[in-house]
Amino acid sequence: MDRIYPAARMIAVIYAIVGAFMVLPESALVLLVLGGIAALGNKADDNQNILLTAIALNICAPLLSSVPNIGDKLAAIFGGFGTAYAGAAIVGIAMALVARVRSDWA
Repeated sequence: MDRIYPAARMIAVIYAIVGAFMVLPESALVLLVLGGIAALGNKADDNQNILLTAIALNICAPLLSSVPNIGDKLAAIFGGFGTAYAGAAIVGIAMALVARVRSDWA
């Protein structure tokens, strides 16, 4: 199982990059799921950094479109990364919630 998490992360990176240059089916859904799968292998300490990265990427990625010539592609790539990180953040939040409920009832 330890090889699935990094593989999902790598596929998400490749999917985000390729998705900037061609239309891929259900790209947002695929990136959310791949980010979520990659997050299953994270430590609880990583969740805060992942959440902050997801917020920063989703806010800042559209700003890259102002770069001449390559800005739209960069915005699409980093927007894809932001989507994958959003999936990871959602899974991290869910895992933290489950851990908190378990500790309340243990």
